[in-house]
Amino acid sequence: MRPFYDTRVSDIGPGDLVVVGCDHIETLTGLMLRTAGLPPHSAIKDLDRRMRCRECDARGRVTISIRWADG
Repeated sequence: MRPFYDTRVSDIGPGDLVVVGCDHIETLTGLMLRTAGLPPHSAIKDLDRRMRCRECDARGRVTISIRWADG
């Protein structure tokens, strides 16, 4: 487990989840982020500018956190 400010897409393991939300919450896996075309060296903390809510179309207002798998 790495600190949030230093976590990259490549650090997200199979059981880890990236939680993205404005008023609506979405959980993404590392595989989903890589499939979406994000390079492995992308910082997780910088994803808030790239994410857009599917429900309310809010861009740049999302909060991002990581739910690390136990173990």
